[in-house]
Amino acid sequence: MPLPRRAFVIIEYNGRDITQEVSSTLLNFIYTDRASNEADEIQLNCHDRENRWISTWYPKVRVDGGR
Repeated sequence: MPLPRRAFVIIEYNGRDITQEVSSTLLNFIYTDRASNEADEIQLNCHDRENRWISTWYPKVRVDGGR
């Protein structure tokens, strides 16, 4: 009997693989494949019991336009 299919996610943030750091906080992952003229959508839901996302992991806003 073949094994069931399994999905997994690799998470990169600012060009760095952070999968190991956030895998224990990941609650769910949703991928929506939109029509050809629309952007696809990815949604990650994580818990923040250790307050990482509110402090050291909080995304920084670039004011230089990304250059």
